[in-house]
Amino acid sequence: MNQPGQPRPLVLLHGVGQSPIAWQDFVSAFGAGRPMTAPWMRGLRPKDPVGFDLDAAASGVADGLELQGVRKADLLGVSVGASVALRLAVQRPELVGRLVVAGALVRPSKGALRMQKLAMRLVPESRLVDAGVSRPRMLAVLDALRDFDGTDALRRVEAPTLVVAGSRDRAGVEAGRRLAAEVPGARLHVVDGAGAMLNTESARELADLTAEFLAEDDPDA
Repeated sequence: MNQPGQPRPLVLLHGVGQSPIAWQDFVSAFGAGRPMTAPWMRGLRPKDPVGFDLDAAASGVADGLELQGVRKADLLGVSVGASVALRLAVQRPELVGRLVVAGALVRPSKGALRMQKLAMRLVPESRLVDAGVSRPRMLAVLDALRDFDGTDALRRVEAPTLVVAGSRDRAGVEAGRRLAAEVPGARLHVVDGAGAMLNTESARELADLTAEFLAEDDPDA
């Protein structure tokens, strides 16, 4: 629940091939001082039916915040989690304070989705089980995004937005540039030497960038 004078909660939304546990290094690097939550997104939870809908996932995050009595939260998402965060910022702008997004799948190319599906199929089953991830559900995410184009909605994002990309993820850097150009007032930061999944590959760098961005002057903080 938001308390006067207290920082807003930070909601952490994981990416394709991940589960909420993927945020543990980020949480350790970010440190105490701000409440954080890393929910399963609707359509990716272990007992959910196979299938994914971006609007339903965003609505599920909003429902979870309202059940906790949270009136406004900051969002950090990677990959499909970034897409869900952006969707929620459009659907329910009153719930979203600030946004940090990395590798958002806003208008993914069919070639990029094919490569991600191939990579997902090559991951050993034991590794997926250890991470609490279901291969069919993750493949369903990629299928659901095959014809998705959310660029028009980006212009309706009102929350201050930081777009982050890893320099080794060339497609992600280019997508980040397009995203930062579409979202009003957004800016792009490229993390030198980092790859696509910043929350696991460059947790410290992402934590520092996020903390700095959230600490900027904000009358609603």
